[in-house]
Amino acid sequence: MIELAKHIEVLLLENDCVIVPGLGGFIAHNRPAMWRTDSGEFFPPLRSIGFNPQLIMNDGLLVQSYMQAYNTDFPDATRKIEKTVETLKEELYQRGQIALQGIGTLYYNMKGGYGFEPEGKVFFTPSLYGLEPFSLPLLKEEVITPQVRPATIVPKPHAIPAQQTFRTRHFLPVRRWLQNAVAVAAAVILFFILSVPVENTYVEEADYAALGSAGLFDVIRNQSLVANTLQKSNQHTQQKKVRNNVNTLKPVKVKTEKVAAPQATSAKVTAQASGKSVEKQTPSQTPVQKKSAPASQVSASQTTGKSSGNKGYYIIAASLTTAADANKQAEIFRKQGYKDVEVLESAGRYRVSLGHYTNQAEAYRQTETLKKEKAFSQAWVFSVK
Repeated sequence: MIELAKHIEVLLLENDCVIVPGLGGFIAHNRPAMWRTDSGEFFPPLRSIGFNPQLIMNDGLLVQSYMQAYNTDFPDATRKIEKTVETLKEELYQRGQIALQGIGTLYYNMKGGYGFEPEGKVFFTPSLYGLEPFSLPLLKEEVITPQVRPATIVPKPHAIPAQQTFRTRHFLPVRRWLQNAVAVAAAVILFFILSVPVENTYVEEADYAALGSAGLFDVIRNQSLVANTLQKSNQHTQQKKVRNNVNTLKPVKVKTEKVAAPQATSAKVTAQASGKSVEKQTPSQTPVQKKSAPASQVSASQTTGKSSGNKGYYIIAASLTTAADANKQAEIFRKQGYKDVEVLESAGRYRVSLGHYTNQAEAYRQTETLKKEKAFSQAWVFSVK
């Protein structure tokens, strides 16, 4: 009996119902907390045990507890429970009641059925441990009696004779004057603190010494002829890609025509198809002389760095589509004082050159000098190899 009661008690801690096959089911009832207004008592939630003799079907919960306790199988545990129930019923029939320790008392009632009386009003539950009922009386409402204030006596006004005159004196309290002075001083101090300080924050970096060599490298890079030449070369190369219709990185053959200065005795006509120049004299001059020469045989250059051949670097001031327009533009440049004017033909374009140089750096330097004039702001360097 004691063993059966221990199994039921342990199972009721985690379950709300434990069925003993052939006897009945023990059910746990949960009651919420309550408060009695008549006595002013608070009762905590509690858990009580009841018994229902109609729950006799085996749910396996008690059998599993026996299997774990005896380390046996299901049929063996079932037989042990049946023997215990038969012994309990026999003793209950003989004695009329039987006590299950920790649970309650099981007895026969007047109707011939089983009755149950819990052992205590409250069944032990870990989650409700330590909760006890307590009383909290209501506070009585305090009666506040109104305070009677004494009546104030107002002096009666009296008439002042017209002959009496009074001088009104105005007094300025010292405390008010001191407060105003402190407020003004605080405002002035706050203004100077919050105002932006006026100072020279500009720092001339050139007036300070540097520990590194970055400044020296910047000066060398800015004054380096090679760096300036490469930078200008890249800029002119990009401009040449936009302004020219036909540009290529491959070497091209260029036909050069030297335009001589205009003479009073002859007019020079250039024939591009035959590659020869013909001079016609006026009737008042000597007889007509025909002279033909290759376009590549031109007079030698006078400027340092120039060459008489086709290879080198040319400063292009204009790029035209016809030879006639190129020759007209060349004559205009010659009248302006440019002596080394040449017409270059390449890939169907006629370019007017103001100078021919063998040194690339010198050609770019002269181009930069020439671009300072507004008329030659679009000048660029044409390379012939």
